[in-house]
Amino acid sequence: MDNEKSLGFSTRAIHAGQPDDAQGNVPVSPPIHLSADYLFDGVEHYAEVLSGHQQGYAYARFGSPTHTSLHQVVASLEEAESAFSFSSGMAAIHTSLAAMTKSGDHIVADYGVYNTTYSLIESFLPRHGIRATFTEPEATSIAEAIEPETRLVLIDSITTPSFRVADVAGVAQVCAARGIPLVVDNTIATAYLLRPLDFPGVQLVVNSTSKYMGGHSDLIGGCVAGSTELVRRIGELSRQLGSIGGVFEAWLTLRGMQTLALRMARQCTTALALARLLNDRAEVSGVGYAGLPGHRDHERAVRLFGGAGFGAMLSFSLAEGYDDAVGFCRALRLARVGSGFGGVRTEVRHPATTSHKFLTERQRLDRGIGPGLIRVAVGAEDAADLLCDFSDALDRLHGSNAGG
Repeated sequence: MDNEKSLGFSTRAIHAGQPDDAQGNVPVSPPIHLSADYLFDGVEHYAEVLSGHQQGYAYARFGSPTHTSLHQVVASLEEAESAFSFSSGMAAIHTSLAAMTKSGDHIVADYGVYNTTYSLIESFLPRHGIRATFTEPEATSIAEAIEPETRLVLIDSITTPSFRVADVAGVAQVCAARGIPLVVDNTIATAYLLRPLDFPGVQLVVNSTSKYMGGHSDLIGGCVAGSTELVRRIGELSRQLGSIGGVFEAWLTLRGMQTLALRMARQCTTALALARLLNDRAEVSGVGYAGLPGHRDHERAVRLFGGAGFGAMLSFSLAEGYDDAVGFCRALRLARVGSGFGGVRTEVRHPATTSHKFLTERQRLDRGIGPGLIRVAVGAEDAADLLCDFSDALDRLHGSNAGG
């Protein structure tokens, strides 16, 4: 597209990556290329394409036109030079860390990173001689944790289930000054709220496309965006590991990203309304949502997200602990207990017995994960219906407790 950078977010999500046909015969829906293999004019042609000296495709594990369209859209929305897609968000994280480190290196990571990322760094990477230090997502804490062997810093822009907002600007400044790449997992915020590559020091953005980018709970995938050289290195390792995403998943992600802004705007607005409702309930002892003025990261979130919203996820604690958490989830009628987030249905989860069960009780409490904590992934239902569901569930819980 001409003058692409001057176009708005939704316009680029819809139009970037579309094939350019001079006769105007362009399909409205991006085409899907399911072929695993390709034919060539001859031996020389195959060799030129395989070596990258001539444009084309050789094998679906190396990429396809559908992958290329997805990469172009992701790069456009992240305002990056290049992008690459993977079979899952964890494949994106693992391949990126492996491409950027070697035995003897050290990583600094936010202790609130996605729970499986934490497990990867804490238990798997040490087998390959890569050490890690976990700390707060604050500039001062990150700076103190950096060692001479530190080769990258990894943070989540918004963590789950505490929903802290990382000091992306401050950490990026520290990393830029030290010459250390900063990798930001932006899955919860998405490029709709935040474009980390705007900050000098951030060299790579990672997303799980399974979540808001896909947006319909029907795919597993991941992506990275950054400089052409860094993405090339990561992509080459992905081809060796076989971690590139499937063609159908790439097509589903392209479809979902066209409505990313619409969904995020709706879900962020509903999440703020729900956070306010919960914050006013006597049964609730605390709400984790940066949109609330009393949240410790509220002012930071205002600066980072520029008024676009504060995310579509939150957490809250029930004062009576585990039994109330279980009873509340059972009392819900519209929202349901679920394993994911980022889709159009509202899901709740009890982190202490599911996603963060692998931590010790002390580790969970240090992360603010008590027995009464419930994580909420707000969907796209009518806000009034969802707020009524949560309010009624709290009323039923109170009534059952009073009657018992």
